[in-house]
Amino acid sequence: MKVDNPHELVGKEVYDTNGTTIGWIDKTWNSWNKDHPGYFFGIKPNENSRCTFFRGTYKLIPIYSDYIRETGEGVTLNVTMEQLSRYWNKTVLCGPTNQPTDQLIERPVFDKNHSRVGTLFTWVESGGTPQNLSDTITLDKTLDNLKEYWKQYQHL
Repeated sequence: MKVDNPHELVGKEVYDTNGTTIGWIDKTWNSWNKDHPGYFFGIKPNENSRCTFFRGTYKLIPIYSDYIRETGEGVTLNVTMEQLSRYWNKTVLCGPTNQPTDQLIERPVFDKNHSRVGTLFTWVESGGTPQNLSDTITLDKTLDNLKEYWKQYQHL
């Protein structure tokens, strides 16, 4: 769904396509990917969804605006709770090890020269792989490489 004012959704209760309450939207941020313009939303899970579907985490569950079916008093998604949680419960190859997805969320991200890039708040279903993983994520690109990419493709 096209979302024109994402900040209006912050604080609204979120339901899956079957009407099951997931939690509420706690945060929103812009997508910088030119192939997927739109917004990401961080859902703060309620106790039931946290303990049943998301490994007991207190971290925000990231969703893309395409997952939203309709908005009103609340936000209804076009996926079920099972579909939403399937990536959360997978592992991601990070260098020589696999890490649970929820262990990657909210980790600091550094470039290959150890310059701070930001914090990981979401993930992609396919694409690049971080090189190293401990308490941080280290990319195989420099900050200058990333800035050049953003200038070229995002007109920053």
